[in-house]
Amino acid sequence: MDFMRLLKSLEELLYEVMVMLVFFPRTLYLTFRHPQRMMDYADTELGDVQSEQYSDTLSPPLFLMMCLALGHVIELALPSSSEAAMPGFLQDTQNLLMFRVFMFSLLPLVLSLRLLSGLGIALDRETLRPVFYSQCFVTAPITLAISVSTNLWQLGGPNQIMVANVLFAGGMIWYLAQQTLWFRGKLKLGYGGAVLNAVGSVIAALVLITLTAVLIGFATAREMAT
Repeated sequence: MDFMRLLKSLEELLYEVMVMLVFFPRTLYLTFRHPQRMMDYADTELGDVQSEQYSDTLSPPLFLMMCLALGHVIELALPSSSEAAMPGFLQDTQNLLMFRVFMFSLLPLVLSLRLLSGLGIALDRETLRPVFYSQCFVTAPITLAISVSTNLWQLGGPNQIMVANVLFAGGMIWYLAQQTLWFRGKLKLGYGGAVLNAVGSVIAALVLITLTAVLIGFATAREMAT
């Protein structure tokens, strides 16, 4: 009986892995093609029973993690991989991926908190979840763009740097444009107010990410010194 249960578990695991290979590019394509529609889709899917949620795409947090994992694979494939220069505990692949997931998840978190504040909605686990999931959809592609851009910059060639600059600038413009449209639709603002909310929230998130990275770097350096 235990052996049969193990086989069944392996069967489900294999199926889920294969499904991700199909639905990851689909989710990435739909997010680029219809970002606002995907953000609304994240809200509506959470109203379904759990077994029926995100049946034709990846769930937003999983999509975000998959984009970060793909960026990490690309980093390892390039000769300029900087993993060896990371602090000791981040040289472990699992720790590094979890660290990056945490850091980049601050973007959807800060933007979600700004929306709830603007709407005057009380903050709790249930009110935060749908907006956080919506933000994960549009945050995932920009994390991939940032990761690829960073790796191209490290290669240092003029062509690579040009491609990296275009990819990074294009990704950030796309991301800020989606945030502007999101705030404009949700908060019923004009374009000026929506841009201020989008840019201000992204800057606040980036400052928080930078401070977190600096604190972790400081703590690591202090530990190594002792």
